[in-house]
Amino acid sequence: MAIFRRRIKLETKIFVYSGSVYEVFFGTVFTYHSEPMIKRRAAYGGIISLMVVSIIFTFFFYHYTMNIEGIIASDSDDLTVDSSSIHKPIVYISVISRYPPNIIYNGYQPMLDYLTSQTPYRFELKLCDDYNQAVQLLLKKEAAAAFLGSYVYIKARSGNGVIPILKPLNSNFEPFSRSVLFTSSVKNIYSINDLKNKKLALPAKESYSSNWMLHYEFIKNNIHPDDVAEIVNFPHHQSVIQNVVSGTYDAGVTREYLIKKIQNRNIRIVLYSDPFPTSPIVVAKEYSPEIVREMKRVLLSINRDNPQRERITKGWDNEFIYGFVEAEDKDYNVVRTISGEKE
Repeated sequence: MAIFRRRIKLETKIFVYSGSVYEVFFGTVFTYHSEPMIKRRAAYGGIISLMVVSIIFTFFFYHYTMNIEGIIASDSDDLTVDSSSIHKPIVYISVISRYPPNIIYNGYQPMLDYLTSQTPYRFELKLCDDYNQAVQLLLKKEAAAAFLGSYVYIKARSGNGVIPILKPLNSNFEPFSRSVLFTSSVKNIYSINDLKNKKLALPAKESYSSNWMLHYEFIKNNIHPDDVAEIVNFPHHQSVIQNVVSGTYDAGVTREYLIKKIQNRNIRIVLYSDPFPTSPIVVAKEYSPEIVREMKRVLLSINRDNPQRERITKGWDNEFIYGFVEAEDKDYNVVRTISGEKE
Protein backbone atom coordinates (compact mmCIF):
# COMPACT_ATOMS: atom_id res chain seq x y z
CA MET A 1 0.00 0.00 0.00
CA ALA A 2 1.44 3.39 -0.99
CA ILE A 3 2.00 5.92 1.73
CA PHE A 4 1.84 9.62 0.95
CA ARG A 5 3.01 12.62 2.90
CA ARG A 6 0.70 15.64 2.87
CA ARG A 7 1.80 19.15 3.75
CA ILE A 8 -0.78 21.40 5.37
CA LYS A 9 -0.24 25.09 6.05
CA LEU A 10 -1.72 26.71 9.13
CA GLU A 11 -0.94 30.12 10.54
CA THR A 12 -2.95 32.73 12.42
CA LYS A 13 -4.18 35.87 10.71
CA ILE A 14 -6.51 38.49 12.10
CA PHE A 15 -8.85 40.55 9.94
CA VAL A 16 -11.63 43.01 10.66
CA TYR A 17 -14.96 43.16 8.87
CA SER A 18 -17.70 45.64 9.69
CA GLY A 19 -16.22 46.37 13.07
CA SER A 20 -15.90 42.70 14.11
CA VAL A 21 -12.63 40.82 14.57
CA TYR A 22 -12.13 37.39 13.02
CA GLU A 23 -9.26 34.91 13.19
CA VAL A 24 -8.08 32.64 10.35
CA PHE A 25 -5.48 29.91 10.81
CA PHE A 26 -2.59 29.12 8.48
CA GLY A 27 0.75 27.31 9.06
CA THR A 28 2.65 24.11 8.19
CA VAL A 29 2.20 20.54 9.48
CA PHE A 30 2.81 17.15 7.85
CA THR A 31 0.40 14.18 7.87
CA TYR A 32 0.87 10.68 6.45
CA HIS A 33 -1.97 8.77 4.80
CA SER A 34 -2.52 5.77 2.54
CA GLU A 35 -3.97 6.29 -0.94
CA PRO A 36 -7.52 5.07 -0.09
CA MET A 37 -7.51 7.27 2.98
CA ILE A 38 -6.44 10.21 0.86
CA LYS A 39 -9.35 9.59 -1.50
CA ARG A 40 -11.81 9.42 1.36
CA ARG A 41 -10.34 12.50 2.98
CA ALA A 42 -10.41 14.29 -0.37
CA ALA A 43 -14.11 13.54 -0.64
CA TYR A 44 -14.73 14.66 2.94
CA GLY A 45 -12.56 17.69 2.34
CA GLY A 46 -14.62 18.65 -0.69
CA ILE A 47 -17.83 18.46 1.29
CA ILE A 48 -16.35 20.43 4.18
CA SER A 49 -14.92 23.03 1.81
CA LEU A 50 -18.34 23.44 0.18
CA MET A 51 -19.92 23.90 3.62
CA VAL A 52 -17.30 26.47 4.62
CA VAL A 53 -17.79 28.41 1.38
CA SER A 54 -21.57 28.33 1.92
CA ILE A 55 -21.21 29.61 5.48
CA ILE A 56 -18.87 32.42 4.39
CA PHE A 57 -21.19 33.37 1.53
CA THR A 58 -24.20 33.39 3.85
CA PHE A 59 -22.33 35.53 6.38
CA PHE A 60 -21.37 38.20 3.87
CA PHE A 61 -24.76 38.04 2.14
CA TYR A 62 -26.60 38.75 5.36
CA HIS A 63 -24.13 41.46 6.34
CA TYR A 64 -24.98 43.12 3.04
CA THR A 65 -28.70 42.54 2.82
CA MET A 66 -29.49 42.78 6.52
CA ASN A 67 -27.45 45.85 7.41
CA ILE A 68 -30.56 47.62 8.64
CA GLU A 69 -29.38 49.09 11.89
CA GLY A 70 -29.76 52.68 10.73
CA ILE A 71 -26.27 53.55 11.95
CA ILE A 72 -23.75 55.60 9.99
CA ALA A 73 -20.10 54.90 10.75
CA SER A 74 -18.74 57.58 13.01
CA ASP A 75 -15.87 59.77 11.89
CA SER A 76 -16.40 62.72 14.18
CA ASP A 77 -13.35 62.81 16.43
CA ASP A 78 -13.50 66.58 16.64
CA LEU A 79 -16.93 66.26 18.30
CA THR A 80 -15.74 63.97 21.07
CA VAL A 81 -16.85 65.15 24.50
CA ASP A 82 -13.91 66.42 26.54
CA SER A 83 -13.16 65.26 30.06
CA SER A 84 -14.63 68.40 31.59
CA SER A 85 -18.08 67.01 30.79
CA ILE A 86 -17.85 64.63 33.75
CA HIS A 87 -18.30 67.62 36.04
CA LYS A 88 -21.53 68.69 34.36
CA PRO A 89 -24.93 67.83 35.87
CA ILE A 90 -26.19 64.56 34.38
CA VAL A 91 -29.42 64.67 32.38
CA TYR A 92 -31.00 61.32 31.56
CA ILE A 93 -33.06 60.75 28.42
CA SER A 94 -35.18 57.59 28.39
CA VAL A 95 -35.70 55.61 25.22
CA ILE A 96 -38.07 52.78 24.37
CA SER A 97 -36.94 49.41 23.08
CA ARG A 98 -38.08 49.73 19.47
CA TYR A 99 -34.69 48.36 18.42
CA PRO A 100 -32.15 46.03 20.08
CA PRO A 101 -30.22 47.77 22.91
CA ASN A 102 -26.86 47.86 21.09
CA ILE A 103 -28.46 49.55 18.08
CA ILE A 104 -30.22 52.10 20.26
CA TYR A 105 -27.07 52.96 22.18
CA ASN A 106 -24.82 53.14 19.11
CA GLY A 107 -27.22 55.42 17.28
CA TYR A 108 -28.66 57.55 20.08
CA GLN A 109 -25.75 58.16 22.45
CA PRO A 110 -23.61 60.03 19.84
CA MET A 111 -26.41 62.58 19.54
CA LEU A 112 -26.51 62.95 23.31
CA ASP A 113 -22.72 63.32 23.32
CA TYR A 114 -23.12 66.22 20.92
CA LEU A 115 -25.71 67.79 23.22
CA THR A 116 -23.20 67.40 26.05
CA SER A 117 -20.50 69.16 24.05
CA GLN A 118 -22.81 72.10 23.30
CA THR A 119 -24.61 72.60 26.63
CA PRO A 120 -23.91 72.91 30.36
CA TYR A 121 -25.26 69.37 30.86
CA ARG A 122 -24.03 65.81 30.42
CA PHE A 123 -26.67 63.79 28.56
CA GLU A 124 -26.94 60.03 29.06
CA LEU A 125 -29.37 57.37 27.85
CA LYS A 126 -31.61 55.29 30.05
CA LEU A 127 -32.65 52.21 28.09
CA CYS A 128 -36.14 50.96 28.94
CA ASP A 129 -37.68 47.53 28.59
CA ASP A 130 -41.00 48.90 27.39
CA TYR A 131 -42.89 52.07 26.55
CA ASN A 132 -44.53 52.36 29.97
CA GLN A 133 -41.17 52.34 31.76
CA ALA A 134 -39.91 55.23 29.63
CA VAL A 135 -42.97 57.28 30.56
CA GLN A 136 -42.68 56.39 34.25
CA LEU A 137 -39.09 57.64 34.33
CA LEU A 138 -40.40 60.99 33.10
CA LEU A 139 -43.17 61.16 35.66
CA LYS A 140 -40.78 60.24 38.50
CA LYS A 141 -38.34 62.88 37.24
CA GLU A 142 -35.65 60.24 36.78
CA ALA A 143 -35.40 61.33 33.15
CA ALA A 144 -35.72 64.85 31.77
CA ALA A 145 -37.06 63.75 28.36
CA ALA A 146 -37.93 60.62 26.41
CA PHE A 147 -37.91 59.33 22.85
CA LEU A 148 -41.41 57.93 22.27
CA GLY A 149 -43.12 56.42 19.27
CA SER A 150 -46.00 58.40 17.81
CA TYR A 151 -48.65 55.91 18.96
CA VAL A 152 -47.20 55.65 22.46
CA TYR A 153 -47.05 59.44 22.72
CA ILE A 154 -50.83 59.62 22.17
CA LYS A 155 -51.38 57.09 24.96
CA ALA A 156 -48.96 58.89 27.28
CA ARG A 157 -50.52 62.25 26.52
CA SER A 158 -54.00 60.96 27.31
CA GLY A 159 -53.00 59.33 30.58
CA ASN A 160 -50.16 61.50 31.86
CA GLY A 161 -50.16 64.78 29.95
CA VAL A 162 -46.65 64.53 28.52
CA ILE A 163 -45.62 67.29 26.10
CA PRO A 164 -43.90 66.89 22.69
CA ILE A 165 -41.06 69.35 22.13
CA LEU A 166 -39.20 68.15 19.02
CA LYS A 167 -39.67 65.74 16.12
CA PRO A 168 -37.07 64.57 13.58
CA LEU A 169 -37.09 65.27 9.85
CA ASN A 170 -37.03 62.64 7.12
CA SER A 171 -34.72 62.54 4.09
CA ASN A 172 -36.95 65.13 2.37
CA PHE A 173 -36.53 67.38 5.42
CA GLU A 174 -40.17 66.90 6.38
CA PRO A 175 -41.40 65.79 9.84
CA PHE A 176 -43.27 62.75 8.54
CA SER A 177 -42.81 59.00 8.36
CA ARG A 178 -44.66 56.06 6.82
CA SER A 179 -45.28 52.47 7.80
CA VAL A 180 -45.17 49.75 5.18
CA LEU A 181 -46.50 46.26 4.61
CA PHE A 182 -43.72 44.33 2.87
CA THR A 183 -42.90 40.81 1.74
CA SER A 184 -40.06 38.80 0.27
CA SER A 185 -39.69 39.23 -3.48
CA VAL A 186 -40.31 35.49 -3.95
CA LYS A 187 -43.70 35.51 -2.20
CA ASN A 188 -46.98 35.77 -4.10
CA ILE A 189 -48.28 38.66 -2.02
CA TYR A 190 -49.23 41.76 -4.02
CA SER A 191 -52.04 43.28 -1.97
CA ILE A 192 -53.23 43.25 1.62
CA ASN A 193 -55.93 40.74 0.68
CA ASP A 194 -53.21 38.22 -0.18
CA LEU A 195 -52.41 37.99 3.55
CA LYS A 196 -55.20 35.50 4.06
CA ASN A 197 -53.80 32.15 5.24
CA LYS A 198 -50.31 33.70 5.43
CA LYS A 199 -47.98 34.35 8.41
CA LEU A 200 -47.66 38.02 9.38
CA ALA A 201 -44.86 39.55 11.49
CA LEU A 202 -45.60 42.79 13.37
CA PRO A 203 -43.52 45.02 15.66
CA ALA A 204 -44.53 45.66 19.28
CA LYS A 205 -48.22 45.98 20.08
CA GLU A 206 -47.64 49.59 21.19
CA SER A 207 -46.09 50.61 17.85
CA TYR A 208 -47.89 52.78 15.32
CA SER A 209 -47.03 50.31 12.54
CA SER A 210 -48.75 47.41 14.29
CA ASN A 211 -51.86 49.38 15.13
CA TRP A 212 -52.07 50.88 11.64
CA MET A 213 -52.23 47.40 10.15
CA LEU A 214 -54.59 45.73 12.64
CA HIS A 215 -56.90 48.59 13.60
CA TYR A 216 -57.06 50.51 10.35
CA GLU A 217 -56.06 48.53 7.25
CA PHE A 218 -57.62 45.24 8.38
CA ILE A 219 -60.91 46.97 9.16
CA LYS A 220 -60.78 49.03 5.96
CA ASN A 221 -60.23 45.91 3.84
CA ASN A 222 -62.66 43.69 5.80
CA ILE A 223 -59.92 41.36 7.01
CA HIS A 224 -60.29 39.59 10.34
CA PRO A 225 -57.18 38.45 12.25
CA ASP A 226 -58.53 34.88 12.04
CA ASP A 227 -58.21 35.11 8.25
CA VAL A 228 -54.43 35.20 8.68
CA ALA A 229 -52.66 31.92 9.47
CA GLU A 230 -50.49 33.50 12.18
CA ILE A 231 -49.86 36.98 13.57
CA VAL A 232 -46.90 37.52 15.89
CA ASN A 233 -45.68 40.75 17.52
CA PHE A 234 -41.89 40.98 17.80
CA PRO A 235 -40.22 43.36 20.27
CA HIS A 236 -38.02 45.01 17.63
CA HIS A 237 -38.50 46.18 14.05
CA GLN A 238 -35.25 44.44 13.05
CA SER A 239 -36.72 41.09 14.13
CA VAL A 240 -39.71 41.68 11.86
CA ILE A 241 -37.47 42.40 8.87
CA GLN A 242 -35.18 39.44 9.50
CA ASN A 243 -38.08 37.00 9.82
CA VAL A 244 -39.58 38.13 6.52
CA VAL A 245 -36.29 38.17 4.60
CA SER A 246 -35.44 34.69 5.90
CA GLY A 247 -38.83 33.37 4.77
CA THR A 248 -39.96 32.41 8.28
CA TYR A 249 -42.90 34.81 7.88
CA ASP A 250 -44.65 35.66 4.64
CA ALA A 251 -45.05 39.39 5.26
CA GLY A 252 -44.29 42.04 7.85
CA VAL A 253 -44.97 45.62 8.87
CA THR A 254 -42.28 48.13 9.77
CA ARG A 255 -41.12 51.73 9.24
CA GLU A 256 -40.30 52.71 5.66
CA TYR A 257 -36.88 54.19 6.36
CA LEU A 258 -35.69 50.97 7.99
CA ILE A 259 -35.93 48.95 4.78
CA LYS A 260 -34.98 51.50 2.14
CA LYS A 261 -31.51 50.00 1.81
CA ILE A 262 -32.82 46.52 0.95
CA GLN A 263 -36.07 47.49 -0.77
CA ASN A 264 -34.89 46.72 -4.32
CA ARG A 265 -32.84 43.63 -3.52
CA ASN A 266 -34.92 40.98 -1.81
CA ILE A 267 -38.13 42.58 -0.55
CA ARG A 268 -41.18 44.18 -2.11
CA ILE A 269 -43.35 46.86 -0.50
CA VAL A 270 -47.02 45.94 -0.79
CA LEU A 271 -48.70 48.88 0.94
CA TYR A 272 -47.76 52.29 2.37
CA SER A 273 -49.52 54.09 5.19
CA ASP A 274 -50.47 57.73 4.88
CA PRO A 275 -47.73 60.01 6.22
CA PHE A 276 -47.84 60.47 9.98
CA PRO A 277 -45.72 62.70 12.25
CA THR A 278 -42.35 61.35 13.24
CA SER A 279 -41.69 60.04 16.74
CA PRO A 280 -41.41 62.94 19.20
CA ILE A 281 -39.02 63.81 21.98
CA VAL A 282 -41.31 64.47 24.95
CA VAL A 283 -41.10 65.89 28.46
CA ALA A 284 -43.33 65.71 31.53
CA LYS A 285 -45.67 68.58 32.43
CA GLU A 286 -43.32 69.71 35.19
CA TYR A 287 -40.27 69.79 32.94
CA SER A 288 -37.11 71.84 33.41
CA PRO A 289 -37.37 74.96 31.18
CA GLU A 290 -33.58 75.35 31.15
CA ILE A 291 -32.89 71.83 29.92
CA VAL A 292 -35.62 71.98 27.28
CA ARG A 293 -34.37 75.36 26.09
CA GLU A 294 -30.83 74.00 25.67
CA MET A 295 -32.01 70.87 23.86
CA LYS A 296 -34.09 72.90 21.46
CA ARG A 297 -31.32 75.42 20.84
CA VAL A 298 -28.83 72.74 19.85
CA LEU A 299 -31.06 70.30 17.95
CA LEU A 300 -33.04 72.92 16.03
CA SER A 301 -29.76 74.26 14.67
CA ILE A 302 -29.33 70.94 12.84
CA ASN A 303 -31.29 71.33 9.62
CA ARG A 304 -30.84 71.49 5.85
CA ASP A 305 -29.45 75.03 6.08
CA ASN A 306 -26.61 74.02 8.40
CA PRO A 307 -23.51 73.34 6.25
CA GLN A 308 -22.04 71.23 9.08
CA ARG A 309 -25.07 68.97 9.42
CA GLU A 310 -23.55 65.87 7.81
CA ARG A 311 -20.34 66.22 9.80
CA ILE A 312 -22.20 66.73 13.07
CA THR A 313 -24.58 63.80 12.59
CA LYS A 314 -22.06 61.14 11.54
CA GLY A 315 -22.61 58.22 13.87
CA TRP A 316 -26.22 59.16 14.68
CA ASP A 317 -29.18 56.91 14.00
CA ASN A 318 -30.63 57.54 10.52
CA GLU A 319 -33.82 58.77 12.14
CA PHE A 320 -32.06 61.92 13.37
CA ILE A 321 -29.45 62.83 10.73
CA TYR A 322 -31.67 65.30 8.86
CA GLY A 323 -32.39 67.48 11.87
CA PHE A 324 -35.43 68.51 13.90
CA VAL A 325 -38.38 70.88 14.06
CA GLU A 326 -40.56 71.85 17.00
CA ALA A 327 -43.49 69.58 17.79
CA GLU A 328 -47.00 70.32 19.04
CA ASP A 329 -49.71 68.03 20.33
CA LYS A 330 -52.07 68.86 17.45
CA ASP A 331 -49.51 67.44 15.00
CA TYR A 332 -50.48 63.96 16.21
CA ASN A 333 -54.23 64.16 15.59
CA VAL A 334 -53.83 61.81 12.62
CA VAL A 335 -52.40 59.22 15.00
CA ARG A 336 -55.43 59.67 17.26
CA THR A 337 -57.59 58.62 14.32
CA ILE A 338 -55.78 55.27 14.26
CA SER A 339 -55.58 54.83 18.04
CA GLY A 340 -59.13 55.89 18.88
CA GLU A 341 -57.82 58.20 21.61
CA LYS A 342 -59.49 61.57 22.13
CA GLU A 343 -57.68 64.86 22.70
